[in-house]
Amino acid sequence: MRTNTEYDQHNTPAVKFLKLKTDIIMKTKTTLIRTILLMILSACSLGVWAQPSTTDPDHACLNSTEDYWVINTPGSTYNWVLSGGGTITEGQGSSAIRINWTSLGTFSLSVTETLTSTTNCTGEPVTLNIIVDPLPVPTATSNTPSTGGDLNLIGGPDGMASYSWTGPNGFTSSVQNPVITGVTSAAAGVYTLTVTNSAGCTASTTVNVTVNTADVPTAVANSPCVGGTLNLLGGPSGMVSYSWTGPNGFTSSEQNPVITGVTAAAAGTYTLTVTNSSGATSSVTVDVTINPLPAPVIVGPNPVCQSVNGSTEIYNVTDVAGNTYNWVVTGGTLSGQGTNQIAVLWTTPGPGSVSVTQTVTTTGCSATATTDITVQPAPVTSGIYHN
Repeated sequence: MRTNTEYDQHNTPAVKFLKLKTDIIMKTKTTLIRTILLMILSACSLGVWAQPSTTDPDHACLNSTEDYWVINTPGSTYNWVLSGGGTITEGQGSSAIRINWTSLGTFSLSVTETLTSTTNCTGEPVTLNIIVDPLPVPTATSNTPSTGGDLNLIGGPDGMASYSWTGPNGFTSSVQNPVITGVTSAAAGVYTLTVTNSAGCTASTTVNVTVNTADVPTAVANSPCVGGTLNLLGGPSGMVSYSWTGPNGFTSSEQNPVITGVTAAAAGTYTLTVTNSSGATSSVTVDVTINPLPAPVIVGPNPVCQSVNGSTEIYNVTDVAGNTYNWVVTGGTLSGQGTNQIAVLWTTPGPGSVSVTQTVTTTGCSATATTDITVQPAPVTSGIYHN
């Protein structure tokens, strides 16, 4: 029998608080244990441990490696079963696996979860149907352009969801049949085409592009005078073809064409395009000058009298700096050769002439002017008579 003092010691506020705390903890543990047991029993009876990772049916591409998973439950193991079409290469027994798909068709993938950490309860299998789609078969071709030409890339097959080209010189394109204009030698090399079909499957192919390098053409010409001959000289030799174009509608397929009797209209820019044995073309230009002719006009008396006392007549043309003058006189003699002015002593009566050839020293262009002169005979006095 406890005394009042002992009773009082077991019923102090501190002791009462400790007993209350202990009761609460015991009740909480009991409730938690009951809840866990109910969850385990519910899971075992309903079989809902594994949850699908995607919608059914799913798609995969032939020869692809794909990952599949369910929501992981700690303490569970997972048994995966694949009906065919590929091989589970990683993850059997875990919540995530990897499959390498090797055959076309529709296949099923199922997983059964076992809660091994507690009761070894096994849930109902979860199944996903998977369609393995074929890969597209891409094609890639091109022309063989020359430098300066257009590169045409042709991709196939038609009707793909997307096309993706990559190539030399940083080239990219999402067009099925892209065109690269004005190519240089840097455009040569391997181009890769990747196509994606409506199922999302991709495949790639390549085409090796050659860009023909053109020869470097040359074009030179003389600078003829009006009425002279224009000589166009093209190079290099041995080209498959030569094509000249120029002013006044000029065209020629000769390597070195000649234009005779040129006029001022022949002056201007001439273009030569050459094509080599690989089909590469390139062009060059040459500017042609047609030099004008001088236009001398002789000024002097006509008709004239036969000189009997040493008197002369003056003939001249306009003096042009840098020009030379060559005079020819018939029916008389001249002085001042090489200048723009001469003095003529008319000695022979009858028809005579004065000619001058004026030459431009810098171009060599010359022109001749002629004036016909009538030389009147001097009267002949028989003598002086006196009656």
